[in-house]
Amino acid sequence: MKLPRSQLYLDNRQLEAHPFNQKQSGLYQGVLKSLKEGPMINPLLVVADSNGKYAVVYGNNRFLAGCELGYEEFPVKILPDNKTETILEGIKDYKIIKL
Repeated sequence: MKLPRSQLYLDNRQLEAHPFNQKQSGLYQGVLKSLKEGPMINPLLVVADSNGKYAVVYGNNRFLAGCELGYEEFPVKILPDNKTETILEGIKDYKIIKL
């Protein structure tokens, strides 16, 4: 499933407001490079809020990099909640990619 960028935001609001330090990290730079070279392999994990939008609870770097690259929509997997057990279940089918 895909959702438009306008319906997504980071659950970590501080990171969304001030992503500068995150964008300087090696991990972020690796994700950015990977997305420049090909499509997003694993979906963002999101949880619906009461306003009809979706909080990104897993995939912060992919979301920020996709926004930087001008993505209009993102592949997502909608979770029922943001509990650790639910997120771990949500990533069990993720493909591991070396950056």
